[in-house]
Parts: sequence; structure tokens; C-alpha cells
Amino acid sequence: MQKKDTDLDFSAIIASSVHDMKNSLSMLLGSLDEIMMTCDSSDCPSFTKFSHVRYEGNRVNNSLIQLLSLYRIENGQYSLNISENDLYESLEECFLESQGLLELKNIETELNCDDELLWYFDHNLIIGTLNSVINNSYKYTNNVIKLSAFIENKFLVISIEDDGDGYPESMLVDIDSHSTQIDYQSGSTGLGLYFAKIIANMHENKGRQGYITTTNDGINGGGKFSIYLP
Repeated sequence: MQKKDTDLDFSAIIASSVHDMKNSLSMLLGSLDEIMMTCDSSDCPSFTKFSHVRYEGNRVNNSLIQLLSLYRIENGQYSLNISENDLYESLEECFLESQGLLELKNIETELNCDDELLWYFDHNLIIGTLNSVINNSYKYTNNVIKLSAFIENKFLVISIEDDGDGYPESMLVDIDSHSTQIDYQSGSTGLGLYFAKIIANMHENKGRQGYITTTNDGINGGGKFSIYLP
């Protein structure tokens, strides 16, 4: 009996599965939001637990979106949608997205940006990247998360810093870094930083390419993530 050949594209199968999981998770998070709208922390003993469930659900959802985006980029299915963006409004959007969680943990927010600063980039990709970093900072900061945007050497620099314990050495990235690493102690795969690096690299202008850095030069020695866009 002749064996029938089958050509399975496992990467496509995984991408399709990730897409289905993302849609299902989005529906669950939407239902959770509806439940949370019917109560608040003063009259619902489970409100805090609901908030933490939503936070973890958002983290999983962000990871699924990043995986799906990386698949589409790798297979030439995604093109940058470059547009002019108001930086102050964009950074405000990031904080508003996480406002409920930040207030729950009494985290102070600081925004340092010229209200007339404009720059060209893919809004959805950059805002998604920043929200992912803010979600990570929420987990590790003590009291403060600060967003800044400014021009340096003809690059737009957007920084997110906190007052936590900082990045472990394995997660530090500088301009010459070629890869991020897995931190076996924390269980971090570095997916978020890898995604941020790919997104930054996709932004090019006049022979200059975007990049990211991570340092422990944040507030009181906390972590600091910066993305540089040409």
C-alpha cells in the first residue's frame, strides 16, 4: 500500500490556532468587563480578583497578538501603516488603557512629553508594544510608572521607566544586542522584548533603523525601556 504524502504547514496551523484562541479570550475579557461594570471595589468583594484575572488575561492576549503579528511579518503578510501621530495623545492613550489596574495598585503615573511633538510611525504596532511594556512594569514597579517622549539625534525616543528592582541582567538590551534571552529564574521567554525589537527594526528612514534598549537607569534604579524610531 502506497503511503500518501501530506504537506502540513505547522506554522500556519499554529497561527490559525493562535487566532482562534485570541478571539475566544477577547470574548471572555469582554464578558468580564461587563461583569466589572456592574460593581466596584466598594460593593463587590471579588472586584480585586476580577481585576487581577483581567490583567493576566490581557497579558496572555497581548502575547497571542504578538505571536500572530510575528507570523504575519515573517510571511510578508503585514505592511507598516505609517501615519503622523501626536505623541502626547498617544502616551495618554497608553495610560488610559491601563488606568483601572494602575489605580487598583495605587500606582502613580507621570507623563513627560511636549504637547506639540509629532512623529511618523505605525500607531497600532507602537501603542501595542508600549502597552505590553506598561503591563510588565505594572507587575514589577513599586509606586511609579513614567512615560517620556523626546527627540535625540534625529530619533524619536519613547521611554517607560519604573521604580522597581530593574531588569535582570539576562534581559538587558543595548543598541548592539542581536537577541534577547530566556530568564529561567523568572520564566520570562523574552517574547515581549523580541517583538518590540522586530517592530522597532521595521521602522526605517533615510538609512536609519529603529531599535530598543533596556537599562536599569529608571526611577531609583528601576527598569527603563526605550524605543528609538527614525
